[in-house]
Amino acid sequence: MVAAGPFDYAVVRELMFTKRVPKSSGAVPGCAGYGSSMHCVEAEALIKARGSTVWDIITDARNYAVWASGITHVTGEPRNGGTIRIRTRTGGSRVVRLRVQQMPGEVMTWTGGLPLGLFTGLCTFTLDPEGGMTRLRVNVEFTGLLRGVLWNAVADTQQALIDYVNAVKKRAEILG
Repeated sequence: MVAAGPFDYAVVRELMFTKRVPKSSGAVPGCAGYGSSMHCVEAEALIKARGSTVWDIITDARNYAVWASGITHVTGEPRNGGTIRIRTRTGGSRVVRLRVQQMPGEVMTWTGGLPLGLFTGLCTFTLDPEGGMTRLRVNVEFTGLLRGVLWNAVADTQQALIDYVNAVKKRAEILG
């Protein structure tokens, strides 16, 4: 496999749809992963809107706090190679710094964590056209030596993802 630079989207897409996680890993059904080396949560929705509408919503940092995204504050723009800082409804006043990578209109990732790879979170947003609609899939993978210890601290991520995806769906279908 040849990398297309620091972030190879073809590799990410291939891995997302071909790897499998045993149920003992703490992952939810349908979540992709490398077995016991990570924990994973995922949510998805089929949205009655164009992919460009959905993409505009998930990349519009200025309006994240306006709709029920679960993100209460964003600093920075989620553009390729950029960095954003977010605060979430479930995270209280804690600010999380995330590196952003994207293949516009298709895939965006937010990556953050602790130094030395002790704990890393990779959130992948994938948009796929499906019968005139758009399937939005959001997958969060947690890896690193401390993932088991910190899993309870991030266990509410599953419901937060479901809420986020449903909020994107509602907003996209209103905006049309």
